[in-house]
Amino acid sequence: MKFLYPLAALLLAACATPAAPASPAAEAAAPVLAASDLDGIWDLTMYWSPTEPPSSTVMVLAAAPDNKVTGSFYGSDFLEGEYSLRGDTLAFGSVTTDGEALYSHSGRFVDGQIEGQTLSHGRDFLMIWVATRRAEEAPPAP
Repeated sequence: MKFLYPLAALLLAACATPAAPASPAAEAAAPVLAASDLDGIWDLTMYWSPTEPPSSTVMVLAAAPDNKVTGSFYGSDFLEGEYSLRGDTLAFGSVTTDGEALYSHSGRFVDGQIEGQTLSHGRDFLMIWVATRRAEEAPPAP
């Protein structure tokens, strides 16, 4: 208990110290994300087994202004989907079915790709995947 008060005082002092203003160059270099960065056709590389080669599929995403995302994963339409944009973090989650089991998908937009995972309910696996935007879907350069 005797360590909590000095630690709390140190944390409060650190939080109260104003940060140095960012330089104009640093502000210009910071990427600005938009929900529309999710839009398009994505080719997925799925790492479903640590001992087997990866497989592939396609995901389609379309973000709407109400934080909803529609689309499909592995040919199955989203039953529901939402995205969240908080500062420099853009992520989404969705649910699909193959008619027998539900699948929960989530991904985070990182450096022009989506890094994600799919949890299979009922088939008991978690699959890691990486999605790259199809070349014909790439947004024009600024």
